[in-house]
Amino acid sequence: MDKRFMESRGYQYKGRLGQGMFGEVVKAYSTQMKKMVAIKVTDISKCTTIYIEKFLPHEKGVLETLDHPNIVKTHEIFESPKGTVYMVMELCVKGDLLNYINSKLALPERFSHKLFSQLCRAVEYLHSRNVAHRDLKCENLFLDAKYNLKVGDFGLSKTLTYVDGRVVLSKTFCGTSLYAAPEILHSIPYDPKVSDVWSMGVVLYMMLYGSVPFNCSNIKKQAQLQRKHRFNFPKVPPVSPEAKDLIRRILHPIVEQRLKFSLFESTIKILILLSFHTSGRPASKYYIKQDTLKTFI
Repeated sequence: MDKRFMESRGYQYKGRLGQGMFGEVVKAYSTQMKKMVAIKVTDISKCTTIYIEKFLPHEKGVLETLDHPNIVKTHEIFESPKGTVYMVMELCVKGDLLNYINSKLALPERFSHKLFSQLCRAVEYLHSRNVAHRDLKCENLFLDAKYNLKVGDFGLSKTLTYVDGRVVLSKTFCGTSLYAAPEILHSIPYDPKVSDVWSMGVVLYMMLYGSVPFNCSNIKKQAQLQRKHRFNFPKVPPVSPEAKDLIRRILHPIVEQRLKFSLFESTIKILILLSFHTSGRPASKYYIKQDTLKTFI
């Protein structure tokens, strides 16, 4: 990252927010917009060929077209003479959802349903534009100053194509294993929209319980548990039967029996009305640390 180059573009470096495989995310002050922003800095020299030729160009193209209140806004994208790519985005001051959940152990049910409803709106917008995220997880969901959820990191996203009215199945088995649908773990060509739905179910479970439903270090064992539709609902924190039923229906291993996305919004509205009884004092037994989440391509 070249701080002088950033300043020449009107951004004053204010510190690092995170580190990734191919670069980092930094905080900066925009002299033109007169506000703090987040900048994703990608060092091309550290990137794999497939990332440079396939994923990065697609991410840039998608980000430039998205405009939704529950998606992290991209202000501009530019490249330095040395080939470093800078993606300037809105700064979500409350950080990512994983860190927030870990700080609370889990989230009250009503708040979880509010965030999940916002996630639904964002994904509905993406899917209506034939974009699948393919890496929905708590680390890629962010909170603004008013605790509104924003979807970010479109590095593995895909623009869908259709033949005879049917989506062309994806054969790029990517994402994060703990959030990945069974068809991805089994390397079966998949509908990216449907696999997004599975990941959303894992996110909802994570918000409510502070852990993932299939917490296995062994991917083969995780796939077996998924196939058997076997996971537990802890007694603490208390969660409504309706929310548990929603999760069961989303996390169905058979694609054709998985809950259709079109039914989400009405279900969430009902859940919000039913979830007044939760105490907001969760007691999950363990955290899910970022470094234990395996990303695979």
